Amino acid sequence: MYIAIADTITLEDPGNFREFHVSMDGDVAAAVAAFDGRAAASERDNHLWIDIAFVRELAGDAADAEWESQFDGMLAYANSKGWIDEPANRVEAHIQPPDS
Repeated sequence: MYIAIADTITLEDPGNFREFHVSMDGDVAAAVAAFDGRAAASERDNHLWIDIAFVRELAGDAADAEWESQFDGMLAYANSKGWIDEPANRVEAHIQPPDS
């Protein structure tokens, strides 16, 4: 799954739990602005900390019990890699241009 930022913010390919990134043209500052308080710059270049509750919100109707279970598994894997900020309830994602 990935978050696409164009005119709006959408969650694309919500059933793919093996990838997670932000697809957009622009840099971290532009992404943080687009997320309007639901993301923060990471200390790593070209990465963001994204609010986990916002990802669930973006999933909409796709977020059934099976999706939640798989999403929790993805988050557990991300946590094992250091990609979860537990106090802020955020997951880290890299930014890549669309169609990359």
